Amino acid sequence: MTAPVIVVGAGPVGLAAALALAAEQVPVTVLEAERAGVGKEWRGSTLHPPTLALLDRIGAAADAIAHGVRVDRLQFRDLRLPDRATFSYSVLEGRTRFPFRVQYEQYKLLRLLRELADASPHVDLRHEQRVIGLTGADDDAADATVTLADGTRLTAPYVVAADGAHSALRKLAGIDFPGDTYPSQSLVAATPFPFEDVVDDLGPISYWSGPNGRLSLIRTPDVWRVATSTTVDAAASADGTQETHPELAAALDLLVGDRSWAASPLQQHQLYRSHQRVADRFRAGRLLLAGDAAHLSSTTGGMGLNSGVHDAFDLAARLGPALRAGGDGEAEAGAYAAARRDAAVRVVQPATRTVRAGVDATDRDARLARLRDLAATAADPAAATRHLSAMSMLDAVEGASR
Repeated sequence: MTAPVIVVGAGPVGLAAALALAAEQVPVTVLEAERAGVGKEWRGSTLHPPTLALLDRIGAAADAIAHGVRVDRLQFRDLRLPDRATFSYSVLEGRTRFPFRVQYEQYKLLRLLRELADASPHVDLRHEQRVIGLTGADDDAADATVTLADGTRLTAPYVVAADGAHSALRKLAGIDFPGDTYPSQSLVAATPFPFEDVVDDLGPISYWSGPNGRLSLIRTPDVWRVATSTTVDAAASADGTQETHPELAAALDLLVGDRSWAASPLQQHQLYRSHQRVADRFRAGRLLLAGDAAHLSSTTGGMGLNSGVHDAFDLAARLGPALRAGGDGEAEAGAYAAARRDAAVRVVQPATRTVRAGVDATDRDARLARLRDLAATAADPAAATRHLSAMSMLDAVEGASR
């Protein structure tokens, strides 16, 4: 028997769950398959208002705000059309302590959470611990046991699967992960090119539609992050450097109006598939799913990482007090699984599908109609508040905004 909770996966979701449980005075053992250390792999970078409020509970919001890019407006624009829509986060004042969005790369957040975990007396973080077996995923199980690759067996009342989209624990529990995969890949690249100097009134976050599909332009603390859809795989030139993808190059040509951006070569090309999937259930006996192990959504809009962090804090808020009081947490575990699956199905999946469909549209009339609808919404304070509240996930996290 180890701590009351074993968390498998030391990514942002797993560590957020561990630290939130630790704040409830519940000891946690965290098992991470990889070695210690945090690489600079490109993943999420967006922290929405309710996520900042949650991270503030464990002392992780101040650093993100101080060292991230504060976003006070959200833009929707087009590479060929002059129409645009701009939403001001000021409409959220009074609804949340954090009426803004922060761009803070996921690897920096992960580094911060690992430092906090290392400093917590309630978190036992163990690296190079790969889980290959699981018992206790039955409805009548009294506890759960995970088996590591070296044969070690660890037992706890609850195990949290925060081991990502390819979750070994979800598969070991036999939980289906239905949904679909977008036919085109997403390409993310980084560049120091000063887009703000050549694109008029450019905000730190802008989502562009165009004749060939979407382009996202996101300012992070160090570089601009650009993303688009592509059907072309990454290409390596003779000297080993990556060539610019033709679809991204075409979009940047339209954005800038010339090829001056090419003087600042694109860096850190990363291709990945986007999915819309939700696990059939977020609980199997003593196993609870969280983050990408439980649900996947399009990255457009920045809801994936955020919804995973929301899972982590909801789990801790329900399960922590029950375990601390000596209860079995049965009712609380069930409530967590039901509530967070409902949030994924009812809020996150529809929102991310709608945003992705809008920016993926290539028909000129459809693009124009969408931008004009968005502009009308932005001009109406009540409608703008509703729209930005949904985009900021304020309605998806009960009690997290204040």
